[in-house]
Amino acid sequence: MKNLFSKLIGLFNEIAPSQGQYSWFDRLRVSLGVGFTILVITLMNRLWGDMTQDENMVTAVFGVSALCIFLFPDSKFFAPLVVIEANLLASCIAFICVYIFPWVSIGIPFAVIGTLVGMYLLGCIHPPAVFLSIFIVMAGTNGYDFALHPVLADSIVLALASLLNQILMKRAAG
Repeated sequence: MKNLFSKLIGLFNEIAPSQGQYSWFDRLRVSLGVGFTILVITLMNRLWGDMTQDENMVTAVFGVSALCIFLFPDSKFFAPLVVIEANLLASCIAFICVYIFPWVSIGIPFAVIGTLVGMYLLGCIHPPAVFLSIFIVMAGTNGYDFALHPVLADSIVLALASLLNQILMKRAAG
């Protein structure tokens, strides 16, 4: 049994890419950066909105965006303007799908396809935006004011976090 277990571990180590080693600076930067960004988003949503179920679901998507922003600070997928453009695009396409399709199971694939095609056409690929469109369709959110708050407001917080993270990384390197 022990031999089988060690062979399985060996197999998993061969097929799984190495995560690499992170410095303590990077560990703190990512952990505190993501935590603080989500704190700002939730506090802002609490003050501005009423923290409906829809807003809570969107906060989960923005948590993924925040993690990616801090893990991959040099990626063009998580640049400040890309985050705003892609999230607004995804929310608008999702709203259209909610209006057009009576069933969530049909609206979700069209929202995903529309979001991806739109991001390719606009040159603003941001992978978590696809999940944003899914959540909006799942929630059945059909108010365009939702695009302003929480989507635009939270995306601006993410964009500022991305910008500040890039500045911090340049200062730490130089």
